[in-house]
Amino acid sequence: MNRENVLFSVVGLLLGYVIAFHLVVYVNQNQPAPSAAAGEAAEGLPADHPAVGGEGGADRQKLLAEAEQAAGEARKAPDDFDAQMKAAEGFYRAGGFEDAIDFMTRANKLRPDDYDTVVRLGTIYSAAERFEDAARWYTAALAKRPDDCEVRSELAYTFYRRTPKQSDKAIAELRRCLQSDPNNVHGLYNLAFMLMETKQFEESEATLARLEKADPTYEDLPRLREELRKVRAGSQAKSPAD
Repeated sequence: MNRENVLFSVVGLLLGYVIAFHLVVYVNQNQPAPSAAAGEAAEGLPADHPAVGGEGGADRQKLLAEAEQAAGEARKAPDDFDAQMKAAEGFYRAGGFEDAIDFMTRANKLRPDDYDTVVRLGTIYSAAERFEDAARWYTAALAKRPDDCEVRSELAYTFYRRTPKQSDKAIAELRRCLQSDPNNVHGLYNLAFMLMETKQFEESEATLARLEKADPTYEDLPRLREELRKVRAGSQAKSPAD
């Protein structure tokens, strides 16, 4: 295998895992995966995460119609927190992230101390790929609950997805997450992925061992271990002599 083929193989493996890195958090939070994931390859996703195909065609039109109806009710009752939340979540499920941000912001203004609303703003901004804004809301949430490993893992993702990537900051947040919750399987999974992506293979393997100890039945463990083996081998492959 020549150098170019090795590189393409490595990139292909990592593309599947970057989706997993983000969406694995939604499982624990019991939130629907964002419709922005529509069309993303399913390969490499954790076995237990929600479907990521997104709603299309008639289904998406139905979701949008429901969201618009909820929005109408929310506008009629601007002081009704639950109405703003319903509209926000409706647009979020339909993939209308900017409208979702609008109504979630209204909900936040009505109850600025509501922790879940702050987190959801981070989630929606991240789904809209507005990662700096997402990080601001996740950081605000962590100021209230610094030991929330799931939110810190999402904050790590916002650093990873920026241009250019801030992988070092992402890894630092994941390590901090695991300081407060050493057996958090999502934090361990995501850290192992990030260490693999940055070619810190020994530590990635050690993190996978921690994940196996924390949850021997974790379904994606064998797959990530196999991908680590492949990426490591690809990284070490040498170009044939000219």
